[in-house]
Amino acid sequence: MSLFRKMNRPGLSAALDAQDAVAEPPKPLLPEIPAGELNVDFLSSIIGPTSAEEEKLKKRASSVLKLAEENEKLKEELKAMTDRLEAAERKRQQLRQEKEQHIMEPASS
Repeated sequence: MSLFRKMNRPGLSAALDAQDAVAEPPKPLLPEIPAGELNVDFLSSIIGPTSAEEEKLKKRASSVLKLAEENEKLKEELKAMTDRLEAAERKRQQLRQEKEQHIMEPASS
């Protein structure tokens, strides 16, 4: 909207500014970097020297990453153990059914 129209109709100025803001989404100033490419060392090289509090935060972030990796490993192990247990239960059930059928067969003949 032109400055002249805004000056002649000041009551509409805010509404039209809001409408203009909705019409044009804000453009990002920096390109997006995929999260997989971010790490503490990369950020440190950009930011520069850190304080003691930042060192604690970095150490905590590293610990969280290690715990997340360990958690995923434990989940995989738990799934493998659950799969083996379920397979053993199925085998036991199958053997029980075969045994019951074997016992029932001689009695019926």
